[in-house]
Amino acid sequence: MNTTKTNTVKEVISQVAGIAVDFTIRGEKSFTFHFEGKNERAMNRIANYFLSANAQVESEYDSEIDYTCIFIEA
Repeated sequence: MNTTKTNTVKEVISQVAGIAVDFTIRGEKSFTFHFEGKNERAMNRIANYFLSANAQVESEYDSEIDYTCIFIEA
């Protein structure tokens, strides 16, 4: 994925979440969106965004490292 598309994805999902979000591409249709801290509202907003497109979504907060991850299988 080129830099322009990567920045656009980050901008769109950050806007959906209402906070700065980064992401990792795990496969052709597999992504992880992640951010520091625990923010259930942001986590739910990202999850609902992808659930509305019938994607499989799982999320978790790791208190040991204070990080939230949302796993997407499109």
